[in-house]
Amino acid sequence: MDARNRPLLVRYTIMVAAGLVMLNFGITVIERNNPARILAARLQKASNNDYLFLGNSLIAAGIDTDVCKKQQVTCMNAGIGSTQSSEHAAIAQEAITSGVRGKLIYGFMDLTLSESAELGWKGNRAVAFQLKNVNIPESYGLNSLSRYEFILRQNIPLLTYQDSLWAKVERVRRVLSDKSLKRKSVTNTFGRADDFSALEDGSAERFAARVRKAMAQTSLLCPEVMRLMNAATKDGREVVFVVMPMPAKHRNAYYRTPDWQAYLDRLATEVDALGARLVNMDEMAVDSDFTDAVHLSPAGATAFTEFLLPELVRARVPRNGNPVGKSHTQD
Repeated sequence: MDARNRPLLVRYTIMVAAGLVMLNFGITVIERNNPARILAARLQKASNNDYLFLGNSLIAAGIDTDVCKKQQVTCMNAGIGSTQSSEHAAIAQEAITSGVRGKLIYGFMDLTLSESAELGWKGNRAVAFQLKNVNIPESYGLNSLSRYEFILRQNIPLLTYQDSLWAKVERVRRVLSDKSLKRKSVTNTFGRADDFSALEDGSAERFAARVRKAMAQTSLLCPEVMRLMNAATKDGREVVFVVMPMPAKHRNAYYRTPDWQAYLDRLATEVDALGARLVNMDEMAVDSDFTDAVHLSPAGATAFTEFLLPELVRARVPRNGNPVGKSHTQD
């Protein structure tokens, strides 16, 4: 390289580096209210609870913590939308390691407990980057290449929040598209109401096939949920799995079948053997309680939480009939 060009190259390098530093700082500021970031911070500050609620947007929308306060029950809603069992296990481990007390209440729909999600860091699944007390690469079983990718994305905001930034761009695009077509999409806290129909299988036959596939496995609990169970058992706390309320259309299409009933019976037996409980609350809401195909409205969440809390207080009664595992509120 010509010595005369070196100072110019150095200046350009410094300018690019400074630009990247400023860009990453700006992204950090923009994403200060990122749901994953907020949840991770709350886990660091939380301490004693009767219940720690885990799950995706079904739990985030479905639990009214004000009802808990009125009934003098301390709780934390750690539900976060668009997450999978891998993130829920990591959040549970983070909470346990951080000293967040309370029973773990895991709300789910369909085959969440049995089907492992594809590895991914998009959107709120990036909550994994925010957890300080969990060895995520090891927990997720990543190979060396993915581990390095994870470490880079965990420490460079431009990479950490890239999917969140694109999501913001997509929201703006949709608003402009709706305006140009002179229409108004129905939305709720989590986005377009119509989008959440995609959370359903779409076919009763396909859903039944998925149930039968799960039933053919040695265990109904996927590795991610087993990690959650192992962490809870090691810490000596109870886990309650809750089948979340669903509209009549969903129940009639997917749940009112012999295959699903057999699945629930076996699931109850398996979690019972591990010291946990299964509570089926799929009918504990009417259709007017929902804002879309799966999410409860604020009023629906209030009613559901009032139904759920008495179930959580009860001691676990295993198949041998001897009560065990008194709740924290009964101690």
